Amino acid sequence: MNLFLAHTSLHLKRLLRNPGFWTPTILFPMMLYSFFGASLPPAGIYSQMAVGSFAVYAVLGIAFYQLGASSAQDREQPFATWQHTLPGATLPAAMAQMVAAVAFTLVAVLLVLAASFLFGKTPLDLEQSARLLAICALIAVPASLMGIALSFAASAKAAPALANLIFLPLAFLGGLWIPPSQMPAAVRNISIWTPTRQMGEFAWNAIANTVPDTRYLIGLLAYTLAFGALAWALARRDRQKRFG
Repeated sequence: MNLFLAHTSLHLKRLLRNPGFWTPTILFPMMLYSFFGASLPPAGIYSQMAVGSFAVYAVLGIAFYQLGASSAQDREQPFATWQHTLPGATLPAAMAQMVAAVAFTLVAVLLVLAASFLFGKTPLDLEQSARLLAICALIAVPASLMGIALSFAASAKAAPALANLIFLPLAFLGGLWIPPSQMPAAVRNISIWTPTRQMGEFAWNAIANTVPDTRYLIGLLAYTLAFGALAWALARRDRQKRFG
């Protein structure tokens, strides 16, 4: 526990001392919602669902760029190499990264909610906002595992491009930019199998105060286990490659 707390404190301090990196990551979903999301859907429940979509977009942005691209760059620093030589350093460090990602995710989602109150046609009430925040903290776990896997799969130079290559198509296929009901049938059939669509369904149901379809619950759980196993395997491969 002490090692985990030390890693968490260190990771948060390193991020907070680099506002040029984390500030755009947190602000971008709110700006994107203010420019586009607030004006596109009609008033009512559809306007509220747009808030959920951009909240999930914020979760994924933190995961792919803070945990994916940034961690891939940090991993090639001498200090990170030294950390990996310590016994039991991998798991506490990964957990600390996930905690930091959840913390920054909640800030990004709160900013999207603030923008919805200022510019949205039908802002979420307090209860809806609380449910959405709780769901975003929950879906940040599989999203973070995706980011951690990316950080071990790509080099520091390749990670940002790979993050864009994966993140943007997943956001589109998940229905975060275009409601699933307005997608072409072929795209809609693919959409239901993507982790982003399943995350979106959880967010949209949280706003509507309904229960997601069981297939989305099973799917997101399966993705969580799969991404966790992939991140563990890639981390193990990286450790063996570096230290034998």
